[in-house]
Amino acid sequence: MTFKERRSQHILQAAFSVFSRKGFEWSTMQDVADEAELGVATVFRYFPKKNKLIIAVMVDILEGRLPAFEHILASEGNCLQKFEMLLDHYLGTSKPELMDSMKLLEAFEVYAAFSQEPMEDIANYHRAYSDIVNVISDIIKEGKEDLSIRQDLSIEETLGAISNIFGLFTRKLSFFESVRMGNLVILPIEQAILVKNIFLDYLKPEKTTQD
Repeated sequence: MTFKERRSQHILQAAFSVFSRKGFEWSTMQDVADEAELGVATVFRYFPKKNKLIIAVMVDILEGRLPAFEHILASEGNCLQKFEMLLDHYLGTSKPELMDSMKLLEAFEVYAAFSQEPMEDIANYHRAYSDIVNVISDIIKEGKEDLSIRQDLSIEETLGAISNIFGLFTRKLSFFESVRMGNLVILPIEQAILVKNIFLDYLKPEKTTQD
């Protein structure tokens, strides 16, 4: 890694910390410079606008997650087993070390939708996101061939919908330490595991009995 690449990564890590604490709107480039212990002019030299830095941080998060999805695709097992691994991966994003990443991914969608400034590099974010989606699509395609998923379903549409719903669900749960329903307090991870099991039971082929 070159000096320029190391410096760029250092700024991205500092920006990640600042955005996680203060949010996108309230963070300044000076905040990032202070976190990185660099002059603000140096930060601007690498990232001329805050939105460029924001998108670079989000791309870095997505690219960091891609190998986990590729590992699932390359693993032994049928589609249903890999899909369970995929849902377990989403569950794993509730770990403390990944919570800030999930919160930023969720917050970024809102920020980008309402940003008053042009998101010049948004195509980079969409490309990084598509790389993950393409791997998930490859996992799903296996379900049409190995018969591990109910064959009365539209497999690609059903698994795609479940993957999207569960991914969004776990990202939103990252904002809550617990969910209160009257006197009942439910931990987010407990909710997510319950929903995961419901999805998997729905996908499993019916067992047939032999005469």
